Amino acid sequence: MNKRLKKSLLIIVLLCFATQAWAVKAKIRFLFPVSSKSVNDGFEDSTIQTSEFVLSFLMPISQHTQLGLGYSYFNARIEDPSTVSEGYSGVFRAHLLELGAGYSGFELTRTISLVFDAAVRIPVSGEGTVQANQTTQDATAISGMGYFFSSGIAYGNLEVSLFHQRRDLAFDGLTVTRNGQSKDVALHSTEYGIGFGYTF
Repeated sequence: MNKRLKKSLLIIVLLCFATQAWAVKAKIRFLFPVSSKSVNDGFEDSTIQTSEFVLSFLMPISQHTQLGLGYSYFNARIEDPSTVSEGYSGVFRAHLLELGAGYSGFELTRTISLVFDAAVRIPVSGEGTVQANQTTQDATAISGMGYFFSSGIAYGNLEVSLFHQRRDLAFDGLTVTRNGQSKDVALHSTEYGIGFGYTF
């Protein structure tokens, strides 16, 4: 399945979900990592900079429980330290399908309640580019999986939460050569941070 077909399939699924009578809510979530740990296959003690945007459509199945079908856009930049003789840099983007569930049945006051969310994320398509001094490579496909957990407080339509998430993404066709050996490129990261959400 090529990239264009995967993107089209993701859009169609989201639109179909959103147009159903019971898909009465949608949530936008912005994630800001506070602590992160990453292992970037193929890179040497590199630092990774990430950003992520999540849009979910919510389907109530009880008064306080809802299922979610969403879209996550992940962006990352990686660069080898300047001390590495053969330095590489990479730019990676991934479009992920999110399947999850949430619970908000613990009410602290009449307007404030605790919320819990969990989701699994599956990459549908993505782009990756690795540059060296003289060469540039582009990814041919993406594979892997991600997990997301959060707990927080909801006040009306606003939500503030603490989250934990993990990503394992492999970009096919990208390799880095170190000491004469070729290594495949993959991103493995664990993040803790603060999320801000709005349901409408």
